[in-house]
Amino acid sequence: DMFKLMAVFAPIAGMVMLLVRFLMFKDLFLSITLMMDAMISIVWSMGLLIGLGFPIHIMSSMAPVFMMAIATDSMHIFNEFYFRFREKKDKRAAIIATMNAVSRPVRNTALATAAGFGVLLFMNIIPVKVFGGLVAFGTIVLRLLSFSFIPAMFTFVKDEKIEKISRSEDVEAGGMSSFLKKLAGLGIRKPATTVLVGLVLFVTAIIGISKTVVNNNLVEWFKKSSDVRVADTVMNDALGGTSLGYIVAISDKDDYIKTPEAMRYIEGLQRRLEKLAVVGKTTSVVDYVKRINRVLHNDNPKYDAVPENKEMIGQYLFLFAMSAKPSDLDNVVDYPFRKANIWVQLKTWDAKAMESVIQTVNEYRKDNPTPMEFKPAGIAYFNLVWNHEVLWDMVKGLILALIAVFAILAYDFRSVKWALIGYIPLLFTILLIYGVVGFVGKDFDMPISVMSCLSLGMAVDFAIHFVSRLRQRMKETPGESLTDALLWTAARPGKGIMRNAILFAAAFAVMLFAPLTPYITVGAFIVSMMLLSALMTILYLPALITLTQGWLFKGGVR
Repeated sequence: DMFKLMAVFAPIAGMVMLLVRFLMFKDLFLSITLMMDAMISIVWSMGLLIGLGFPIHIMSSMAPVFMMAIATDSMHIFNEFYFRFREKKDKRAAIIATMNAVSRPVRNTALATAAGFGVLLFMNIIPVKVFGGLVAFGTIVLRLLSFSFIPAMFTFVKDEKIEKISRSEDVEAGGMSSFLKKLAGLGIRKPATTVLVGLVLFVTAIIGISKTVVNNNLVEWFKKSSDVRVADTVMNDALGGTSLGYIVAISDKDDYIKTPEAMRYIEGLQRRLEKLAVVGKTTSVVDYVKRINRVLHNDNPKYDAVPENKEMIGQYLFLFAMSAKPSDLDNVVDYPFRKANIWVQLKTWDAKAMESVIQTVNEYRKDNPTPMEFKPAGIAYFNLVWNHEVLWDMVKGLILALIAVFAILAYDFRSVKWALIGYIPLLFTILLIYGVVGFVGKDFDMPISVMSCLSLGMAVDFAIHFVSRLRQRMKETPGESLTDALLWTAARPGKGIMRNAILFAAAFAVMLFAPLTPYITVGAFIVSMMLLSALMTILYLPALITLTQGWLFKGGVR
């Protein structure tokens, strides 16, 4: 189902991007150019993946949508080109001036995005590593095309067409530019208040994050109305449970499982486990022995118990093995009778359900010492281990991404101070989104944890563009005040930031209509992240810069 969905949603995402890009500039040719940029990168990347012999996993099937969205960073080139053409009235001069102005931030945003995905190469889950490397490679290809293919395509557009579009690109009179100037002006006029509100939101987000529950439930990847969820609910109501875990009792002596002591111990453990709300039923070799004992005594309930001696238990098991399928007994005990398998049927696919089972087993063994060891197994345990592996992989990846992104900011700005300033809106964006996740009670599952790494590389792009263009403006116009430089940055490069955010969000918005919840989660997360990150960049970054200008600028306040 996931592969079919991506086969449907990837083209739809491309069509939505094409439509939104056309509505922004009313230029079909250059709108198709942006899509061609994305498609070339997708073909190269997926071709390399298949050529190297990697299979298409669920995660790598999502790569085309990510690459189409990452291609929207080229909007800064389109945005600046129309401004430059309006000023210079010469296409070739406008192209050169545009690339001189945006080449550095566009290059470094690509490095940041590639780093965000590249850290996935250090994870333990193979499909995650492949996905990270795939999109990182695609991002680099996109940037190479941004510096070659897109400028080349500009030359094919008639000057009259470009001039018509560029008339609406006015920092002073443009509708969006005016709105962005007012938004940035709010932060500039009241920087302390803006930063204080941000701190309140920061504390609130931390409280929300503290409420986060780490869990993964594969069945809940389907909507409640889906056949899978409905069938799972019905079977859980009627049967012992659809999620199956095992607790394997292990002894170092042959035939130990046949002893009444081992049998009664396993029976006691079963009764303890069955008290858990998540456990619907348990089954073991003990149930076989008790049932045989009762049947051989005319179904007398008095004999629904473990026999008193090892020899009788051995005879019962031998008799059962002769009359039943070998697999029936093999499912609950091994031939040397050193191991016994307890089947634990769970009423939920939550990873934490199996965790509670393991905890109960450990507590029972602590209260009732035994020479036997107990080890978990089964699909429910696999889900638990997978959940922990992905979680801690993503924690490691998040730390690596934080370090890599900060290093790129410091390298780009040639200043640790400016890197910190550009870093703050990024962290606020991520924390606010995860704070909301905690408050609404959404489990911190695999899709959410994977997005924690990727979001850093994607959300930092706007801060790089804003700070780079602001500092560039201040060098070009040394007599201009900081306030005017900030307002110009918000109105002109900021317009590209908003367009980039809207186009990026539009590509992932189509995933909100998917029938599988992981795609809905990824879509909602990225749409929220891009729009909030753009807002924080335009509003919060000017306030921070204004408030800390004495610390940022050498020689005092500008």
